[in-house]
Amino acid sequence: RRVQVSVHNITSLVDDLLDLGRIEAGFDTRKEPVQLDQIIHYSADGLRKKLAEKGHHLQINLPPSIPPILANPVQMRQMIDNMLDNSLKYTPAGGTITIAGHVEQSQVILQVADNGIGIPALDLPYIFDKFYRASNAAPEMAGTGLGLSIVRSIVESHRGRVWVDSTVGEGTIFTIVIPISGG
Repeated sequence: RRVQVSVHNITSLVDDLLDLGRIEAGFDTRKEPVQLDQIIHYSADGLRKKLAEKGHHLQINLPPSIPPILANPVQMRQMIDNMLDNSLKYTPAGGTITIAGHVEQSQVILQVADNGIGIPALDLPYIFDKFYRASNAAPEMAGTGLGLSIVRSIVESHRGRVWVDSTVGEGTIFTIVIPISGG
């Protein structure tokens, strides 16, 4: 069992490193009109089993009027998957995760919020760095420390911005701003 877990962890690390390398190198820069609400719903459906196992409640608050954005659909899915997976891991059983979005000045603004353990203020400046894990993350918590680096790289490759607000013991809100036109 320990060997299986180790192999899984190494495979995840290699996959994340390859994904990050491709994004940072500018490979696969194809962009097409993407319905972000559909991507969010696909991602949520893919995590239903994990959400149910932890007793989490997922709320999706998106207006029907979000226009398609010019983006790479695979990268958008990866971005949403990483954000949701992060919230899922760091929110105690029975918690709430919310994805909200709206359009403002030809930009889509997405927020992924949770009522999880939160991120200590001293860790916030480094949270998007490669291999960085918050100081209050349990050592047995699975992860490569690359998920948020991948999110930042995807957002930046779409000429967007990402930031985090968090309070220990109360939760975390990640905000992503992406231009509709793809920049």
